[in-house]
Amino acid sequence: MLFLTSLECRTKCIILFMGFVLAMVLPTGAETIPLNSDTKTLNLGALFDYCEDKRGDMELTSLMSEKGAGLWKKNEKKALTFGYSNSVYWIKGELVNEEAKALTFLVEVAYPVIDHITAYVLKEKSLEELTMGDKLPFHSRPVEHRNFLFPLSLGAKENVTLVLRVKTTSSMQIPLYIHNERYFMENDQSVMLGLGLYYGSMVIMILYNLFVFLSVREINYLYYVIYVASMAIFLTSLNGTSYHYLWPGSTWWNDQVLVVSLNGVVFFAILFTVGFLKIRESRPKSYRLFFVMACLSAFILVISFKIPYKIGILSTMALAVVSIVWCMIVTIQRWLEGYSSARFYAVAWFAMLAGGIILALNKVGVIPRSGLTEYATQYGSVLEVVLLSFALADRLNIEKKERIEAQNQAHLQERNARIANENALMNERKAREAREQAFEVQKKAKETLEQKVEERTHELNETLDIVKEANSQILSSLRYARMIQLAMLPQAERLSEYFARHFVWWQPRDIVGGDFYYIDAIEPGHIVAVADCTGHGVPGAFMTLIASSELKRIVRGDGCYDPGEILTRMNRRIRKTLKQDTSTAISDDGLDIGICVIRKQDGVLEFAGARLGLVYTLGEAMLTVHGDRNSVGYVSSPADYAYPSHRIPFSNDMTFYMFTDGVTDQLGGEKARRFGTRRLMEVLEKNRALSIDIQYERLKAALDGYRGDRDQMDDMTMVAFGGNG
Repeated sequence: MLFLTSLECRTKCIILFMGFVLAMVLPTGAETIPLNSDTKTLNLGALFDYCEDKRGDMELTSLMSEKGAGLWKKNEKKALTFGYSNSVYWIKGELVNEEAKALTFLVEVAYPVIDHITAYVLKEKSLEELTMGDKLPFHSRPVEHRNFLFPLSLGAKENVTLVLRVKTTSSMQIPLYIHNERYFMENDQSVMLGLGLYYGSMVIMILYNLFVFLSVREINYLYYVIYVASMAIFLTSLNGTSYHYLWPGSTWWNDQVLVVSLNGVVFFAILFTVGFLKIRESRPKSYRLFFVMACLSAFILVISFKIPYKIGILSTMALAVVSIVWCMIVTIQRWLEGYSSARFYAVAWFAMLAGGIILALNKVGVIPRSGLTEYATQYGSVLEVVLLSFALADRLNIEKKERIEAQNQAHLQERNARIANENALMNERKAREAREQAFEVQKKAKETLEQKVEERTHELNETLDIVKEANSQILSSLRYARMIQLAMLPQAERLSEYFARHFVWWQPRDIVGGDFYYIDAIEPGHIVAVADCTGHGVPGAFMTLIASSELKRIVRGDGCYDPGEILTRMNRRIRKTLKQDTSTAISDDGLDIGICVIRKQDGVLEFAGARLGLVYTLGEAMLTVHGDRNSVGYVSSPADYAYPSHRIPFSNDMTFYMFTDGVTDQLGGEKARRFGTRRLMEVLEKNRALSIDIQYERLKAALDGYRGDRDQMDDMTMVAFGGNG
C-alpha cells in the first residue's frame, strides 16, 4: 500500500510538472476565445487550429513546443471536416474566462461514430487527460450522452488550452462545440423529442405494414417492413442513440451495425422495388442489373466482418447511392410506361435520393456539416416511408380493380366457352365418323408397315454383324499397338539396377496413350525422363514413338547428356520431322517433358523441363523445380530456344518425383474439381517417410478415392527414384 501511494504521488507530480512545462512553452500571441455567463453555445470548430499527423506518431509535448508551432494550421471552414482519412488530427484552441468567478461548461464533439478521442486540458499547473470514443464501452464516457461530452471548469480569469487528438476509421468530422450546461440540456430535450417522433413514426409504419402483410400475405410488405427497420437501425446507430440505449457494452457491434444495416437497406429496397414495380416481367434487362446490385450488397454484408470498416462503409455508401439513383430512373420509366402506382414511388424515392446524397456528400467532406445535412436522411426517409405506404395502398386498390375486371372477363370467357363447347360436340360427332374411316385406312397401312419393319430389321441385323466384326478388328489392332508401345517403354525393373528406391506408374486413359517415360544408363550416370505428348489414344501413341525415338537418338547417337541441350535439340528435330518449321504447316503437335541426368561421380542431378517440373525431398522439406514455360516441338515453340538446366546436389537420402498433368487434372470430389498440385503435394508430404512401394499404393488410393465413379480424364504417368542401386 505504501508503494502504491508513493507511486500515485509521483504520477501526480509528473502530470503537474508536464502541465507546467507545456504551459510555459505554448506559443505566445495565439488568439484566445472569451467565455462568460452569457455564452450559450459556441462553435469551436470554426475557431480552433488543426494539425494533420499522417503517421500518427506525434506527441503532445513536441506539438506544443516552439518547433511544433509551425505545424498548426488555421481552420478556414465553419466546421472541422476532412472526409475519410488514415491520418490522426490534432485540434487546439485557447479559452479564457472573462469573469471574476469560476464557470463550468460542457464541451461536445457532436459526431458519435468517432473511434478514439483524447482530450487534454492544459492549465497553468495541471494537465487533465480524458479518453473517449465509440471503441470504448458507452458507460466509460465522462457524460453518458449519445455524443461525446465532458465538463470544462475554468477558474476566475483563468486561461485554458484545449487540445484534442482524434483518430477514426469513419469520416473525419470533428463538430466541436462548447455549451452552457443549462442551455445544452434544454436544447437537447428538443432534439430528443424530434428523434423520438421520428423513431415513433418509423415504428408505427413497421407495425402497420407488418399487420397488412399478415393479412394479405403480400411478400412486398415484408420486404418493405425489413427495409424500414434496417433504415431505422442505421440512423439510430449513426446518431449514437442505439449505442446509448440498446448495446452500450458492445463496441464491436456498434461499429459493424452501420455497414450491416445500410446493406440491409440496399438489399431489401431492391427486392421491394423489383416486386412493387414488377420489374422482372416488364424490364428484364433492368432486373438483371438489380440482381447484380442485390448480390453485391449481400457480398459486402458478408465480407464486412473481415474487411476494414472504412472499406466496408465506403463501398456500401457508393452502392447505396447508385442503387437509389437506379431505382429512381426505373421508377420514372415505369411511370412513363403508364404504370400508375409508380407516381407515388417516384416522389418517395426522390425524397430518399436527396437525403442519401446529402448525407454521403457530407460524410466525404464535399458539403459542410449542419443540422440539415446531418438529419437529411431522417427527413427524406420519413417522407419516403409515408409516400411508399400510400403507394402500397394505391397498388392494392389497383390490384382489386384488376381482380374485378378479371372476374368479369372470366364470366365472358365462360359464356364463350359454353358456346364453343356446343360447337365442339357437333365437331366431335363429325370427327368420330372421320375416325372410323381413318381406322380402315390405318388398318391397311399397318399391314404394309409391319412388312416393311420386318425387312428393315433384317437389314439392321446384317449391318450390326458387320459393325461388330469391324469393332473386333479395331480392338485387336489397338491391343497389338499397346503391346508395341509397352515394348518401346523401358522395363520399370531396370530402375532397381540404378536406384535403391523407385516406382513407375504408367496408366493411359485408353488402350494406348500419349505419355511415355525413358530410363537409361549413360556415361556420367543415368538419365530419367517423363513426357506428355499431344492427344490421347492412337494419335498420342504415334507422338510417343516420334518423341522417344528422337530422345534416344540425341542421348545415345549424339552423346548429349545436358538436359537443357537435349530439349533444345528435340524441339528443332520434332518441328522438322512434322514439318512444323514452315509457314505451311498443317499440324501443331508436340510434348511437355522433364529430363533428369544423374551424375553420380559429381554427386549432382541436372534437370530441365518443358512445362513439366521436378519435386524432390531435402531433409524435412519438399521442394519444387518448375519447368520452362515453352513446350517442345509445337509451331509456337521458338526454333532456337535454349532450355535452361538446373543443378541440384544428389544424395542417397533424397527422393525425386516427376509426373504428367493427367495426375493433377483429374476431376473428382463432390464439386467435380481438379485433384490439383496442392493436394498431390499433401499426399507426398504425408507419406514421404514410408517406403517407396507404400507411397505408390497410398498415392494411387488417394487419386482413385478422389476420382470415385468418374472416368479418367487424361493419361497418367509418374516416376519416382532415389538412392544408389
